[in-house]
Amino acid sequence: MLAATARAALRQNSRMPLHSDLVAPIRSRQMSTLMTGRQQWISRDNMSHVTKRTVLPALGVLHQSSIRFYTTPTEQTVNAPVSIDSSAVTPVVSPEATANVAEVVSNAPTSEAITAAAAQMGDFKAMGLCNYTPVGALEAALEAIHVSTGLPWWAAIAAATVAIRICMIPLNIKVQRNNARVSNINPDLQRIMNNVSEAKKAGDQMAIAKYSQQAQQLFKDNGCHPAKSLLLPVVQAPVMISFFMALRGMAELPVPGFLDGGLAWFTDLSVKDPYYILPVLSSAGMLAILETGSETGAANPQAAGMKNFFRGMTVLMIPFTAWMPSSVFVYWVTNNMFSLGQFLALKAPAVRSALNIPQLVKPAAELQKNSKGFVQTFKEQTASYQKTEKERIVRERQQAAAMARRSSKRRF
Repeated sequence: MLAATARAALRQNSRMPLHSDLVAPIRSRQMSTLMTGRQQWISRDNMSHVTKRTVLPALGVLHQSSIRFYTTPTEQTVNAPVSIDSSAVTPVVSPEATANVAEVVSNAPTSEAITAAAAQMGDFKAMGLCNYTPVGALEAALEAIHVSTGLPWWAAIAAATVAIRICMIPLNIKVQRNNARVSNINPDLQRIMNNVSEAKKAGDQMAIAKYSQQAQQLFKDNGCHPAKSLLLPVVQAPVMISFFMALRGMAELPVPGFLDGGLAWFTDLSVKDPYYILPVLSSAGMLAILETGSETGAANPQAAGMKNFFRGMTVLMIPFTAWMPSSVFVYWVTNNMFSLGQFLALKAPAVRSALNIPQLVKPAAELQKNSKGFVQTFKEQTASYQKTEKERIVRERQQAAAMARRSSKRRF
């Protein structure tokens, strides 16, 4: 019994050194090897995920500065740097892909190419413009100038305005020549018209016909007529209205290039001038033409009242037209500048002589003194017309009464 107990004790004592001296070191080395392999595997796996997510393609920069394990304290993950082997990181974008991207970027169209592609003949037709009307014809002309010359829209509008005004120069010269002749015969015409007025007051129809025939003969002898002066406004009015409607329609779309086709402070031609400079310039141009003398070239002594009327109209136009798009004012300002320059050129004696435009003869002093304003003349003519109508009605009644008396006598 004692022997068995002793052997059991020796066996237990012999196991203790083996466990403490041999088994524990072996287990510790095995655990260390396993933990080291686990850490390497986790590091490798986390690096692959971080690299795929956070490496910038162009720079190869890693945003995450450290790797946190479940057993790592939070304080260590914030400050502990992570060393990464650059050779182990695979770039996301390959050199071939980078070369392809560079080629695509180099072949991308520039802003000039995009603008050129947008400005093609037929674009206005596709947008519903360029109809078979005067407005559509002007829209087609503006498109042709813009596309063929490459001018910005403000310059294309100005060029179209100047081109149309140049085409109208022969008509303008003809009207100037007629108006100058009418102005020079104005003293004789004034005497005849005074005689006509006196004849109307007296109710002398024979005298009225006689003096009217004299006035027509005076026009025929001098190769002029006041009605010819209306030829230029009759032609210019449809052109101005068509220009206004065409530019307003182009601004309402707006057509390609109108948003940045302006100049200086009015870059957007589809909206009104934010500083109201263009409306003021337009009214100033009209006032300059009015003050230097109208385009007709006729020195009418009754024009003082009309000039005052148009002076007020040019000032009132500023608030009433300020809402219009800047493209319309580009046309108006250009048109006024051309008109002013044309008038000053035709006012020069050398130019008038070369174009066979007679020099203006100043009216006689007595006619200047006795000349009346437009309003007063209109009132007198209206009163004379009303008086003539009353006299005509009285004469017709008298004639009807006389015929009635004669018919009654024949019965009896």
